[in-house]
Amino acid sequence: MELEVEKLLKEKGIWYRLVKLSQNAFTVDDVVKYSEGNINPEEICKTIILKGKKTGKKAAILLKGKDRLNFSLVKKIFGEEMTVANHEQVKEAAGIEPGAVCPFLLNVSLFVDKAVFNSEKINCGSGNHLYGVEFKAKDLAKGVSYKIVDLAKILME
Repeated sequence: MELEVEKLLKEKGIWYRLVKLSQNAFTVDDVVKYSEGNINPEEICKTIILKGKKTGKKAAILLKGKDRLNFSLVKKIFGEEMTVANHEQVKEAAGIEPGAVCPFLLNVSLFVDKAVFNSEKINCGSGNHLYGVEFKAKDLAKGVSYKIVDLAKILME
């Protein structure tokens, strides 16, 4: 079985590696725990779907897995308060339930936090709950259009 993201990545000539998961993963710790193979926790990223409180407009944010959104910066960039989309809104924007959202398979604009590019590779959702996909950060632009933003609140461990 070939995943939809695999078709796209092959078509665009992007190197990738699928990371098999033994069960659904929703957090960075889950991905590390359930991945069948070696992954670098620093390369794990998440795609969050946001919805405007006034306009209802949706957007996706790709950021490092351990980072959190700074909602005051989000409001400045989008010009309105944004909230994290609910289950149905995520399905509408990404074609998949939360936990497997893939930045290459979105129906909304993508914004990428600049810290994502501090790593050589990105490991993120593949559109399938039992696989992650890893690719070189520099290749993201080959597969999807996006705008680089500074929206993360970095948490110190």
